[in-house]
Amino acid sequence: MTEQLLFRLRVRYVKQGRLRYLGHLEVLHTIERVVRRAGLPYAVTQGFSPHMRAGFSAALPVGTASSCEWFDVFLTELVPVADALERLRAAAPEDLAPQEAGYVDVRADALTAFITCAEYRVVLFQRRDAAGEAPAPDAARMEAALAAVAARGQIPYQRGKKQKVLDLTRTLDAYAVRALGDGVFALDLSTRMDNEGALRPEILLAALDAELRGTPGDPIVSTGIQNLSLFDHYDVTRTAQYAMSDDGAPVYPLHP
Repeated sequence: MTEQLLFRLRVRYVKQGRLRYLGHLEVLHTIERVVRRAGLPYAVTQGFSPHMRAGFSAALPVGTASSCEWFDVFLTELVPVADALERLRAAAPEDLAPQEAGYVDVRADALTAFITCAEYRVVLFQRRDAAGEAPAPDAARMEAALAAVAARGQIPYQRGKKQKVLDLTRTLDAYAVRALGDGVFALDLSTRMDNEGALRPEILLAALDAELRGTPGDPIVSTGIQNLSLFDHYDVTRTAQYAMSDDGAPVYPLHP
């Protein structure tokens, strides 16, 4: 029996707007429907329960947006990249729209094995007092508080009935805080991920909030979208996912 010739199309797409509240399984099922609607000649697995041969980058926490999510789909025919991308865009909801695509080696590592680094942009909006003013902290104090959290190395938290620990020594690579004006701050995070897991930005924010309040020992309960004391709300966006070469240069998923 001749082995089927396959082509591995890799696609970057966004997750934004209302659809950032979709869970990971819902995103996977939606993307599979998009591929079907696009009419792409996708391959299926063998066995008793055949399904689309596709792979995805690591799950986002619910409520986190992204400009750099990825999926692979194996095709049985070589569809021109521009044609495939146009068909996928026409079939996808705007808030999960494909942005770029290209073919990679069918033997390349799965996305979850290849991607070891991710960057996030967090925008924090301070709570205002009765007069409508945004009180302290300022950016310098926020960065000092974040440094204190990072220095502890671990953040214990509860998720459901389980006690967990976020290991910052393994997952947090670098950070920076900038004031955007009028009580709004940007927090940029460079993170690492592996088989043991990845940084959860919302847990880091809960620990930062407690540190700024002067109660760093307060228990943290993961609620997906955290309720913070000093900040009215926040937005988290994953802005990059990549691997790191032996010489420390980023390697992006379309150029493995």
